[in-house]
Amino acid sequence: MKTAKILLLLVLIMLLPGCQGPELPPRQTVVVTPTAEAPAQEALDPFAIAWDDRSLFRAGLTTGQAEILGQLAQASDYRLEVHLDESLAHLRCRQAVRYTNQEQDTLNEICFRLFPNILGGALDVESLDVDGIPVGPSFDPPASAMRVLLPEPLPPSQRAVIEMAFRLDIPTSGEGNYGMFGLQDGVLALAHFFPIIPAYDEEGWHDEIPPRHGDLLYADIAYFLVSVRAAASVTLVASGTEVGRTVSPDQQHVMYAAGPMRDYYLVVSEGFERVTARVGDTSVNSYAPRQQAEGARAVLQYATKAVQVFNARFGRYPFTELDLVTTPTSAYGIEYPGIVALAVRLYGPESAYPPVYLESTVAHEVSHQWFYGVVGNDQQGDPWLDEALAQYSTVAYYEDTYGPAAADGFRSSLYERWQRVDDAPIPIGLSVSDYTATEYGAIVYGRGPLFIEALASAMGEANFDRFLRDYYQSNSWGVATTAAFQQLAEDHCSCDLDGLFQQWVGSR
Repeated sequence: MKTAKILLLLVLIMLLPGCQGPELPPRQTVVVTPTAEAPAQEALDPFAIAWDDRSLFRAGLTTGQAEILGQLAQASDYRLEVHLDESLAHLRCRQAVRYTNQEQDTLNEICFRLFPNILGGALDVESLDVDGIPVGPSFDPPASAMRVLLPEPLPPSQRAVIEMAFRLDIPTSGEGNYGMFGLQDGVLALAHFFPIIPAYDEEGWHDEIPPRHGDLLYADIAYFLVSVRAAASVTLVASGTEVGRTVSPDQQHVMYAAGPMRDYYLVVSEGFERVTARVGDTSVNSYAPRQQAEGARAVLQYATKAVQVFNARFGRYPFTELDLVTTPTSAYGIEYPGIVALAVRLYGPESAYPPVYLESTVAHEVSHQWFYGVVGNDQQGDPWLDEALAQYSTVAYYEDTYGPAAADGFRSSLYERWQRVDDAPIPIGLSVSDYTATEYGAIVYGRGPLFIEALASAMGEANFDRFLRDYYQSNSWGVATTAAFQQLAEDHCSCDLDGLFQQWVGSR
């Protein structure tokens, strides 16, 4: 690696600094995203599919992963029909959810998060019923949580079907967390746009108003069958796998199967083109406007290498598709299940940001497909479990791709982050609300991955590598906790790590 690149790495202290990659893929990988020319397939109605029929999800899982469908039989099932108007500023939707009570408590209500109402938009539920019985919801101010009172209490292992119709007005000002939900510059980014059931644990429903500097959603694994009707001229990029399509001169009707996943994300724009490559059973797709074709090819290069590195380090990515797409988000990048949103301002050739920013962001966000996507955690209460691991994974990406000098360059940025709070020994294991915005970036993203490296040193690298693979495998599709993380680490090293965890992770 050239000295100039190493020096650049040492001085970058922004969100996700890193190092420039090798030569880009050849231009002939460019493929215009199919629209009217796509071969016609039968458009599927999500509400016509039997609840227990998980066959549509098999195409989205890599070899050997389909057996998980039987093991997650009690996961929630979402059926969603989305109608986009021509302006892309308004949606009309129909939704049904089959919810199984997997808790030990009998439930009298089911909570839904209505995130658009705190992200600058407006989500209005027009009708609601439970098992065919009309019910009236209650809302927690500022209408970010909807409580559905059940006609009959729901004992453990029993199911209820909640159906609703809602309309959605989309913000155009980039408000909310990092502008991840809204219509800007011709790009419609639909993050957390539908009523979704949050996690339930010993604290009850997780319906708290999240701080603006953290992630929003803490949810369990679920299945999503989503039908989208939109103008034929736009490109749709979504979580999951396309399982049906019909196209007329004016309109397209596309069906997606996404799951098992924790959320569903959709991006819509007229200007996207796609470049694509394969890593084993997985198609990696990079979407961007034509004028950003060079950046799209760079993203594809970085993402395919990241998947290769993390497959080898942690265990295989379980899905047959991974999408990366440009959006006007004010963050550098944001992770969603099966898809990554990247800030268009990072793309060349006229970007004010050096290419190292884009590469580091791609590596970090792709690693979230392992840590957050497959291995879940409470992103509000235990944010270090996915964010610190994503930063550590970025160090690993540079180590395995370019060697120790590149890894040292990114590692230096972690120390520089921590220095933003004068190296204060603030614990990394606090909830998002316990940090200021500055502390959150410095401690969770800076000090957090340094703890993981200290843990690897204390355990021994060989023990640590086996532990991290086991952590991924044994917590796949579930929700990990700090206590479980520590216990598994101690099991692998046959040592007491309590002092180390108290020094770095323990509460203030």
